[in-house]
Amino acid sequence: MVNSFTQFWQKWLQRQRIFIMPSAYGYAYVVLLLVMLLGAINYNNSLGHLLCFLLVGLGQVAMHHSHRNIKHLSLTVTALDPVFYGQSAQFRLTTNNTKPQASFQLEVRHKISTKKSRLPFIKRYQSLQLLDKVDGHSNHTSTLTIPTQKRGWQLLNTLSVTSSYPLGLFQCWTLFDTSAQVLVYPQAKGKKPLPINAETGQEVRKHEQQGEDDFAGLRSYREGEALHRVAWKAMARDDQMRSKQFSSPQGRELLFRWEDVADINDTEKKLSQLSQWICQAEQQSDRYGLILPHTEVAASHGPSHQHHCLKLLALFDENR
Repeated sequence: MVNSFTQFWQKWLQRQRIFIMPSAYGYAYVVLLLVMLLGAINYNNSLGHLLCFLLVGLGQVAMHHSHRNIKHLSLTVTALDPVFYGQSAQFRLTTNNTKPQASFQLEVRHKISTKKSRLPFIKRYQSLQLLDKVDGHSNHTSTLTIPTQKRGWQLLNTLSVTSSYPLGLFQCWTLFDTSAQVLVYPQAKGKKPLPINAETGQEVRKHEQQGEDDFAGLRSYREGEALHRVAWKAMARDDQMRSKQFSSPQGRELLFRWEDVADINDTEKKLSQLSQWICQAEQQSDRYGLILPHTEVAASHGPSHQHHCLKLLALFDENR
């Protein structure tokens, strides 16, 4: 007996919680019904009673359909690529409908405040996306876009799926807790030029590496470049002068140190300047290293190296 009750209690705690309340139209609908009922009683009008009871039944049917429209829905949220501060963080949202009936007029919202408030529930949530229809036994995949609030990990707070289907008389919703998070890099912004470190030389060229002859694409010809890099065949086709680009181009080797931004007072501006240097060096195919308090990264280049350096900047306070 005790085990059966325990199993029932655990299943009850794990089941989907669905909340339902009358909307503004629903409260107006109730007031209208009361006025009609009072009028029917006052004038002893049988048709008035019949119409009033029919409308009450219609409201009950609408409440049942509002609840069923939300029931058996689940959300799966996956974080996408890191972004820079000021850009929008993106999450992949998969809405799964496990019931045979379709769900209509769904609105996905996320919690914008974790503080308790006396305002109605709906005021603490911001609309993210509208789903007109999710068929039965099917999935619907979409992308959520949320403005970044600060560098570091951008957490996706509690999500709610809300609907006022079918008549708008009831507001029905359910909540989903998510653990998805997107990494937000510091904003790549700064006015200082790339630092040329004494220990690496003024314009140190990298040695030719194996794989330098791997063709990577074409770009516009720059005056002064060697003629053997010109793509003559492409030029013969469209009369535009382009240079061949290889996977291991020559470039400088730079070192970005925390001391290089010591003259900047604000920590966030320091991180933004370092982020701007990293992006600029990566675009120019330069090798670069990074030295932060208690952290040092050897010189290299490439998308993975850039991500590693920017991640250290994004989580600067946590890594100290």
